[in-house]
Amino acid sequence: MQNAKRFAIIGGITIAVLLIAGFVLAAFFNALLGVLYVTLIILAAFSLMSTALLIYSLIVLIRTIQTVNDELKPLLASLQETMGIVKETAKAAGQTATTIGSTAQLTKEFALGPSVRAVAGLVAGQQVLRVFFGRGHAGRRADQRRREQMEYMNGAVGGE
Repeated sequence: MQNAKRFAIIGGITIAVLLIAGFVLAAFFNALLGVLYVTLIILAAFSLMSTALLIYSLIVLIRTIQTVNDELKPLLASLQETMGIVKETAKAAGQTATTIGSTAQLTKEFALGPSVRAVAGLVAGQQVLRVFFGRGHAGRRADQRRREQMEYMNGAVGGE
């Protein structure tokens, strides 16, 4: 990269020196009008060449766009097909989810609901029987508190 930059700088300076020397010589020999005409002809030729290259690059660009367009058509068709498959799959998944939800609701209403109520009734009946025939939760908790108090008091008396 440095060599190319150095070459461009040296080439530019050389061309500038040659042009200045050419203009001085043309002025010395009274040929400035001829130099002007030659310069204009050279610039016109460069302008025609650049126009031709621009037209060529435009043609290449149009061909490239057509090629890309031709390559995209099958890709878009495949994409459309894939989207159709995805839509059908999503629809089937939605129907499956609805079916599962309905099944869960039926199971809850006809299997779990009555069994939970039955177990709750049995537990409630057991608690009622404990209250009537035994001490129940309240009695057991009171007994446990009394035992803890007695242990504390025995520990306090034995520790003095």
